[in-house]
Amino acid sequence: MTHPAPWLALLLMVGCGGSSLRNGVYADEHARYRIGPLPPGFRRVEVGDNDLAFHHRGDGTISVNATCSNYEDVPLNALVNHLLFETTERKFIVEETVTLDGRAARHVVVRAELDGVPIELELYVMKKDGCVIDLSHIRTIDASPAAREVFRAFVARFALLEAHRDA
Repeated sequence: MTHPAPWLALLLMVGCGGSSLRNGVYADEHARYRIGPLPPGFRRVEVGDNDLAFHHRGDGTISVNATCSNYEDVPLNALVNHLLFETTERKFIVEETVTLDGRAARHVVVRAELDGVPIELELYVMKKDGCVIDLSHIRTIDASPAAREVFRAFVARFALLEAHRDA
C-alpha cells in the first residue's frame, strides 16, 4: 500500500480551507492580517467560525476573526455583547476604548461563567475597511499575569493588511 506524499496532504488541507498562515500573516479570500508571535506551548486549533485559534494548556485559548461580509454596521459595544451571548454571571473588570491598528477598538476584560464554569475573557473588537475584527483570550480565572501579557503582545502586533468586503 502506498501513501500519498506529505506535501500532497498539506496542499489538500490548505486548498480546502482557502486560508494560510505564514510568518505571522494570515490570509483568506476576505482578509489578510498580521498577528503577534506566541511562545512555545501554543498550538493551532479549530474553534468555531474563528479564522485562527491557538490553545495553551495553562494559558487558555487565543483567537482572532475578521468578518468582512454579512454584518450590520452596529456600535462596538453591541459587537462585544454579541461575543458574550453564551456567558452568564458577567462582571466587567475593564471596559475601555483604545486604539488598535489606527482605529477605535473596544477592549473589555470580563469574568463570567460559561456552562457554569468560571472564566475570564479579554476581548478587543474593532471595525476597519469594511470588516469587523475580534481578538479574544479565554482563560481560567486564576490565569497567570504572564498569560495576559502574551495576549496583549499578540494584539499589539495585529494589523489588517488587506480587506475584500463582499457586496
